[in-house]
Amino acid sequence: MAVLAAGCSNDDGAPGDGASKSRPIAKLTLGSTPVSTLDYTKNNAGYGSGVGSLALEPLLVLGTDGKIKPWLAESWSQPDATTYVYQLRKGVKFTDGNELKASDAAFSLNYYRQPGSTNAYNFPSTLTSITATEPYTLTIKFSEPNAAWASAPTRAAMGIFEQSHFEAHKETFGNPGTAVVGTGPWKVDSFNPTAGAELSKNATYWGGPVNIDRIAVKFFSNETSQAIAFRAHEIDMAFPFDNRSFASTAGTKILTAPGPGDQGNFSMNVLQAPWDDVHVRRAVAYALDKESLIKAYGGYAQPLDTLISPGLLAQLGSKNDVDATLAKLTDYPFDLGKAKAEMAQSKYPNGADATLSVSDSGQTFATTSQAIAAQLKEIGIRVKLDVQTSAANSAEVTGADRKAIRAGFSVWGAVSADPGEAFGYSIGSANATQGNWNATNWGTPQADALIAGGMRESDPSKRLAIYGDLLQDFAVDVPFVPLFLIDATAALSPEYTWAHFDGFWRFRGPWALEIGKA
Repeated sequence: MAVLAAGCSNDDGAPGDGASKSRPIAKLTLGSTPVSTLDYTKNNAGYGSGVGSLALEPLLVLGTDGKIKPWLAESWSQPDATTYVYQLRKGVKFTDGNELKASDAAFSLNYYRQPGSTNAYNFPSTLTSITATEPYTLTIKFSEPNAAWASAPTRAAMGIFEQSHFEAHKETFGNPGTAVVGTGPWKVDSFNPTAGAELSKNATYWGGPVNIDRIAVKFFSNETSQAIAFRAHEIDMAFPFDNRSFASTAGTKILTAPGPGDQGNFSMNVLQAPWDDVHVRRAVAYALDKESLIKAYGGYAQPLDTLISPGLLAQLGSKNDVDATLAKLTDYPFDLGKAKAEMAQSKYPNGADATLSVSDSGQTFATTSQAIAAQLKEIGIRVKLDVQTSAANSAEVTGADRKAIRAGFSVWGAVSADPGEAFGYSIGSANATQGNWNATNWGTPQADALIAGGMRESDPSKRLAIYGDLLQDFAVDVPFVPLFLIDATAALSPEYTWAHFDGFWRFRGPWALEIGKA
């Protein structure tokens, strides 16, 4: 992947190429988990693959070559180390006919970053202002340099909506009957949180003719129901999580691509026994057999040894540069002998008891957690599994009692395509506080300095060196064990093709523009 840097492209980022030039599709039906609201500040679940990203568009996107491309912003620049300036396209209209202005973009982004918003995590604390400095000019300022922001506007959760529509429907914004108004290829005709949504093509879309006339989104309470509907040809596509089970029930092959953004990990709270002993954590790292855990998970994943994947680091240097950086890191190949030797050096040479949290989000969590429990038993760690709802687990991880967070298998999604920010929420002292997501509570003065330094530094080679040092600190302390990178997956009817499906498809704007007839 090429370096992500501020700049300007002209036609490369414009929609309308690839599948959108193929034969038009009358209707595409997408299966989805339920979405309770289209207001990103109240719930952003499902927006990367659902209704929101089809109607609301970001300022920028990632091209298939990994470079940032223009979208609603036709160009962008960084006049100084703490300022980003975006020039919006002129003549882009919302689906109600009003023209997009920088004031709409500023209002949308400021709305998303308000305190208490479920979308606020996308906006760094060092961000000081987002303002429309001219009718088509958006200016974003920071209190200190932030290199990771360069790719931030590519996120689906930063889709721009119409300010005047919001102000006319403040109390019902995002709800049935009001929904949202964007500039996207499709407009929301109806939305029902218990049933689904209906979208129709935007006949005046700034990017040219739209490839699909209508998109129906059907909500399902579980993936088994989705898979049955897929098999019965009631839906044309879905984004399953439990891929093996879905493929079997649906009777289909799953579309896959290497996924540098989502990873499975075994997390250990460094404030809680027995994980408070670094030798125990290193023992666990040696004891977990990643290949067998991938099988327990159901496949569709590749082994991972580092907090930041090689695919993300590739933005900062050549393959040789990245390989050289990773080669210097302490690693933990599967080795029960070394695992037992580490346990013998710990405060718990005779073993220990522990309770692991298990998500109820799908069978893959149960089977993977059971496999981890069996492997930990080999080194004397006796495990009890406690099933938690997603809401209960989130409350525990973000709660005030940091010692109460239990270890367990979890799947973390990258919040950014930037290597420093993608999983930055999972480490560092600043995130080991109430309301934040550092489930291990790991953070040292040196690691905190490296995290901050990586954000301030804009030179790619220097950032790579900084993250190499951070990864080594992480590897020595091993607060969680990276297990595998999860493939990007989609279930797609053989009647259709996806022109450029890869691990970064969520960062390329309205993804359905790439769907074509087989």
